[in-house]
Amino acid sequence: MGPSGAQQKVSAEECVRTEWISHLPGERQQLFRDVVVSLEASYTMMSVALNEAILLRANGQLVQAREQAGVCGELGERLARKVGILIRGMRAHGANMTVVPVVLPLTVSNFRHSETRLAAGLQWLLHQLMPNMRLRFFHKLRVLQAAVGGLARQFKATARDIADNQSVKPSVAWQDLDCLHYDLNTCLRETIVTMKCFLRGMPEDLFTVFQQELRGIPTTPAEEQAAKVIGTKSARNLSAQLITPYPPRF
Repeated sequence: MGPSGAQQKVSAEECVRTEWISHLPGERQQLFRDVVVSLEASYTMMSVALNEAILLRANGQLVQAREQAGVCGELGERLARKVGILIRGMRAHGANMTVVPVVLPLTVSNFRHSETRLAAGLQWLLHQLMPNMRLRFFHKLRVLQAAVGGLARQFKATARDIADNQSVKPSVAWQDLDCLHYDLNTCLRETIVTMKCFLRGMPEDLFTVFQQELRGIPTTPAEEQAAKVIGTKSARNLSAQLITPYPPRF
């Protein structure tokens, strides 16, 4: 008799947890750390800008809050572009790998926006129905890529409406902006965990190409400065929780 669904789930969770807390060998650990620091720098800039906008609005400085919201939209798009490059790279190189890493399904409770929660619920259901981990791996990457792109577009559009004072219901728009930010962060964490598991199993020739691609991701001077500050921390400790840590504000 084969293992039960519960046993398989526990095994998958243990596998991902073990991969996450274990150091990668040599250059792979360095690449992982550098990419995480770069992503965290972009996320931190977006998150800080949103926090400032929310505080300005709470203090009644509505014009300044709207201006800051416009900045948030551009920063969110920049973060999504980086995450998208990473996910596309894993999909492309994964197609040439015999073995791909174990992944866990998305958890609906880790998302706040209605559309993303629906997508996460569907991904969870299909994950249970798929017969092997290769299908599960590529399906999760496809869902994450679509989610990141969609969230970034909505985030930027909502931020623009707020900045231009075009929101029919400003309070709802600000709430949406916060939820979209939250879900972008969740997708970022899921991608980071998947990347670490992915790097461990890459053949050396594919890793060399992937390394060059990730080193070539464009970075602004502001992101470089933020990365210097974030880089003082260990990449292992950048996230407060293993799979989908909540944004710092919550």
